[in-house]
Amino acid sequence: MAPHKPSPSAREAPPVRVEASTSAVGEASQQAVAAAQLLAIESKVRAAKTERELLHLVADEMRKLVSARQVLVLRRVDAGRYDVVCVSSLPMLDRDTPFIRWVDTLAGEIVRQKGDAETVVFDLLAFTDREAAETKSYPFGHLVWQPMLLTSGGTFAAVLLARERPWTEQDTKLIARQSAVFGNMWQALHGANVLKAKRSIPRKTKLAIAAAATVAALFPIPMSTLAPVEIVAKEPQRVTAPIDGVIAEILVDPNRPVVKGQTILVFDETTAKSRMRIADQELLLAKARLDRTVQASFGNEQARHELSQAQTEFDLKSVERDYAAELLAKGRIIADRNGILVYADRDRLIGKPVRTGERLMQIVDPQRAAARIELPVADAIVLENGAKARLFLDADPLSAISARVTSHSYQAEPNSTLQLVYRLTADFEEPAPNAKIGARGTAQVQGRYVPMFYYLLRRPLRDCPNFGRTFASSRAPNPTARERG
Repeated sequence: MAPHKPSPSAREAPPVRVEASTSAVGEASQQAVAAAQLLAIESKVRAAKTERELLHLVADEMRKLVSARQVLVLRRVDAGRYDVVCVSSLPMLDRDTPFIRWVDTLAGEIVRQKGDAETVVFDLLAFTDREAAETKSYPFGHLVWQPMLLTSGGTFAAVLLARERPWTEQDTKLIARQSAVFGNMWQALHGANVLKAKRSIPRKTKLAIAAAATVAALFPIPMSTLAPVEIVAKEPQRVTAPIDGVIAEILVDPNRPVVKGQTILVFDETTAKSRMRIADQELLLAKARLDRTVQASFGNEQARHELSQAQTEFDLKSVERDYAAELLAKGRIIADRNGILVYADRDRLIGKPVRTGERLMQIVDPQRAAARIELPVADAIVLENGAKARLFLDADPLSAISARVTSHSYQAEPNSTLQLVYRLTADFEEPAPNAKIGARGTAQVQGRYVPMFYYLLRRPLRDCPNFGRTFASSRAPNPTARERG
């Protein structure tokens, strides 16, 4: 019997099974190497401490991973505009070079035609100007645009990869995966809100805003300033000392009503009465001498010569006596009209020596009040009679009282706090029941109309020269110190 020979198919089967097994082992080994390489790249990226270090890792490691010849990282500036922020194998970036500008233009064209949220695989001439010098000289003809997305879904950056040979589907999947990893690391380093691009304002909107701002800057508004205000009596009766003396008694309490003819104050009459008695005695002596001289003049020539002197002395003593009587009568101050007697404190006045003309108190009509405004020199503005003013009293700060300036001083004077102020007087435009005499608050005084920009910049413009003088004086050398040196 002839020996059995295996069929051709049977003889070839074992080699086929050996080749398949060897191919599977090699593919598994390549995948393991690729996985280890990916893990190593991701470890480096996670260890990045600064944005610059991270960007260089993204560009350089991506180039090695997919065998790209050049990788560029772009950052979104606003809608439709990306700027190159890193180039592989390039430690420093000069944004003014023609190549970088060409890449910025290329990115803008990709976003305009395809949007910035999808992966785009394209040839060099698809989005570039064929006649551009950079297009003609660029050596890599196959490119990939890969966006980086925020966790919210918006695009904040992109990676542009270039090489000589076409890109495969496996390459694009790997690029997309690693871009997502790099994007997450970028967000973890800086935060999504920082990386989010600012919304761009359309040109028409910018022009409209500029026009509106110009109109608003030139819009006329009244110049105004704030100053302390006090409600005072209008045309009060000022009670002054009619004689030199000491106040003995005040018959009316402060801020109480008085009527015309009522005695409100009495001076000490001791001195006045003494002068009156002395004047009476001297007048009697002068009268007796005059009578004696008249009787003697009928038979005595010398007496007739002394008669005129005696008469003059009698007239003089009569005048002195009348003056003493007048001073005694002025020891009581009588109210000349009805009103409210206003003065500070009774105890401070009683026993106080005063001189003629010294102001003691005043009688005011509560229905006739005005506003006295003390405008500081530093806040002074140009005012005219009839300027508007709004008064906000401390007792009722939410209600404004309308008034108009009727007079103002032309020379600044120190007030009670030794601050130089201009004193203004304003009358109410309508009855103000809350404006009690003595009330205080703040007045807003309005001046001429000025452009809004001047209203806002008045204080800085006023302070600039003062700052310049202060700075110059502080920089000036000290001659005393120089002499000591």
